[in-house]
Amino acid sequence: MSEPDSKSSGQASGAEGTETFSHVQTVLSNYLTSSPVYKLLLSTLMLVSASADKVTLRLVVLPVHVNSKAVLHGSISSTLVDLVGGLVIASTGSKTGLSTDIHVSFVGSAGEGDTLLIQGFVERVGGTLAFTRVRIEKELTDGRTLLVATGSHTKYVR
Repeated sequence: MSEPDSKSSGQASGAEGTETFSHVQTVLSNYLTSSPVYKLLLSTLMLVSASADKVTLRLVVLPVHVNSKAVLHGSISSTLVDLVGGLVIASTGSKTGLSTDIHVSFVGSAGEGDTLLIQGFVERVGGTLAFTRVRIEKELTDGRTLLVATGSHTKYVR
């Protein structure tokens, strides 16, 4: 497991970035305390950075996250795409909305004890729909990352 870097302390640069970080952290805290599923599965999820249109989080893979083959369960990747899609929409100041479509492609693996870097990006937030994409990567000890999954998420935000 890698040591947290200076970004993981919750600091964002600039006054706007700090305000956005605080807002996204509040939304994340609300998600984690109000949803039994998120509370159970995402107890190690931590917001690293947030700016308008982009959020970055980390998750340490626990035994509850792996399948019978001891690798990250697809449902966890899907749950992360769902949650992070909402958080990145929140980073724009919009309501997080209701899911209308979600796609996840599984391209790699991670196991218990690995640290995942999850990045969410806004493609577009319109008057009715918001479109996001999410990358889930496994952090390696040498500083590189390996892609584990990608996702796209559409939400009704009106």
